[in-house]
Amino acid sequence: MKILSIDTASDICGVSILDDDNLLCKLDTNMGRTHSENLMPLVSQAFDETNLTINNIDLLVCDKGPGSFTGIRIGISTVKAFHDVLNTPCIGVSSLEALAYSIKEDGLIASIIDCKNNNCYFALYEQKNNNYIELIAPSSSTITGALNCCKEYLSNNNSITFVGDGSVTYKDTILAEFENATLANPQNNILDSYLLALAGLNKAKENKFENDLLPLYLRKPQAQRQLEEQLRNINIDFMTLQDLEQISDILQSSFDEFWTKDIFKDELMANNSIYLVAKLNQQIVGFGGIKMILEEANVMNIVVKKDFRNQGIGTLLLEKLIQLAKEKKSTSITLEVNEENYSAIHLYKKLGFKQMGSRKNYYDGKDGYIMTKKLSKRRIH
Repeated sequence: MKILSIDTASDICGVSILDDDNLLCKLDTNMGRTHSENLMPLVSQAFDETNLTINNIDLLVCDKGPGSFTGIRIGISTVKAFHDVLNTPCIGVSSLEALAYSIKEDGLIASIIDCKNNNCYFALYEQKNNNYIELIAPSSSTITGALNCCKEYLSNNNSITFVGDGSVTYKDTILAEFENATLANPQNNILDSYLLALAGLNKAKENKFENDLLPLYLRKPQAQRQLEEQLRNINIDFMTLQDLEQISDILQSSFDEFWTKDIFKDELMANNSIYLVAKLNQQIVGFGGIKMILEEANVMNIVVKKDFRNQGIGTLLLEKLIQLAKEKKSTSITLEVNEENYSAIHLYKKLGFKQMGSRKNYYDGKDGYIMTKKLSKRRIH
């Protein structure tokens, strides 16, 4: 069985070609995370050096993570493209399992990848007669939590080897918790396309193919985690007259000329209007409002300060307005949107709004879509 193995989960971009477990070619580059530029030339070079083509490959193997989010997607996309064209079987192997294959001695193997700030990815395997048995599936945890999980599988007769860059970062913690722990040699802590292929070969022998490859994301991307952390600090409050001074800058820089402080004063005094503000550390970063007309709630505006757009604040405001409309016994909530405001239209559809009509040339020559979300059936007395 000829195997093409691709590893793009770290700074190293690696490609190996094997004939069963016999290594025919192994190429690596470490030029930072430029895998989109380097991967295909490496694959082509590997084929040249082995006098093979993609048509000779019987199994495609790639690293599915954890690791670089972008790198993992590049590797998986490449393997899936080959699979889709040639229908070649493919298998995804976790970085943690590939690291375990660098340890050849019988016993427990704890693979640990450092995630900074005492956090890590980890998994536990047992090696018996060249078989690697997964005891703890790839997980995300603090280093303390990871080591406590490993202890549950350790008996007096077990040896345990720690491998991965986490075994270096948390060396002192590991040795303090495990008196007889063995730390892998530094060269074994590096992700390797050859070891990845060996793991893939064993999975193929067990018919563990994954033609629908998906990344193994144990943690959300950093940008998403930062966004969610910021959203937790957003407070949605009812707008007051005292807020009008703060929103004046937003009105001047982010909204049309119709809405002025005086109009907002009138809206806040009306019995059938509700306006909200989104605050971050007491700074108003967005606002929105509805007006109730009979049993229908009309969204009058949703505005987010320019520097805070595309961060979920508009969603928070609209969800709260929908909730308030329901509390006011509205049977539907309606809004208008510029036909070219694609991001807003996407948001409204995601929250259940449907286009019910349009107003021609409503926005400086562009049509305005009328979108409605049903809230409840009208009560019949």
